[in-house]
Amino acid sequence: MEKHDIELKQREDSMIDVTSELAEVNHFSLTIYFTYRNEKYGAYCYYEVNGQGIYDVNVYGIDKDLEITDELDHLVDVYFREQFHIDQKTLEW
Repeated sequence: MEKHDIELKQREDSMIDVTSELAEVNHFSLTIYFTYRNEKYGAYCYYEVNGQGIYDVNVYGIDKDLEITDELDHLVDVYFREQFHIDQKTLEW
């Protein structure tokens, strides 16, 4: 074999022929930043695919420690569920 043919054969032998790919996501996090009553907040939660759905919603003040009321917790929880179109069976973005 000529040098060129040998190099070509070596290159072909070192390549893989991928016939399909699969990526599986089991859980991920969602984050939002927002203002509420003229204060800056952030919030995050976790989402488990085909599991418990949204869980562990956390709200916090951006510039300083702020009181997090039950009402605000509820508003953020609803926002994550409605605006991200997430429930335990479907996910759209």
